[in-house]
Amino acid sequence: MKKTLLDKLGIPSSCKINRKLFKKQFIENFSLNATEKKIISEDVENITLEYLLNKDKINIALFSDEENDYSEIAFIRVELLRTKRLKKLSSIIQNIPYPLIVVYADENNICINISPKRINKNDSSKLVVEESYFTEWIDLDNSTEIEQEFLKNLEIKNHPFTNFLEFYYSYLNKLLAFNASQYTGSLEHSEDTKELLAEIQEVEVHISEIVSKIKKETDIRDKVNLNIELKKLNERLENLKATL
Repeated sequence: MKKTLLDKLGIPSSCKINRKLFKKQFIENFSLNATEKKIISEDVENITLEYLLNKDKINIALFSDEENDYSEIAFIRVELLRTKRLKKLSSIIQNIPYPLIVVYADENNICINISPKRINKNDSSKLVVEESYFTEWIDLDNSTEIEQEFLKNLEIKNHPFTNFLEFYYSYLNKLLAFNASQYTGSLEHSEDTKELLAEIQEVEVHISEIVSKIKKETDIRDKVNLNIELKKLNERLENLKATL
């Protein structure tokens, strides 16, 4: 059997599950609407629970408090038939009731998703996704030096074994550092990386909207005002990138 990316992370064999999760299980066990059922049916080839880490299988302490339940962590691989609705698909996969590290695979291209979860205040037996983070697609056959370094950083030995919360957030921090590297050119990161990236993405969306408005605007005065706003946004974007 060909080794997947997850097999190259050095996770102990005691944690290996390699259990196929059937699309039917998602459709029957989760409250999916018609569109979500269609996404699972049409966009997914295979879903595999490759590794499950808990205190019985690996020497990492569980972490639990009023807001968090990090008793175990699952590593999942999803092989795709289509990639267009990835974020909607991810919200379906995240119904699995563990903190997940998910590798989406489109042939030899991969995208990694990490979505921290909190305990549902209305039902403490359930976890809800706080935020979702994705890498850009990485071509494993043609990866850059930074991409190779990032994938190397995902090896289990590069993460703290203090408890599952710290272990999970270490993976998230490495993903954020990788996303920031498209602006910084390195995998260095700080405590502010997450907030700065969110702000950069917000400004980039605003820039796209303004550019679109400028193309459609026929009034010269309004066009000038939009161009002034665009200039300010571009300056703001450059300042944010420099702060990263």
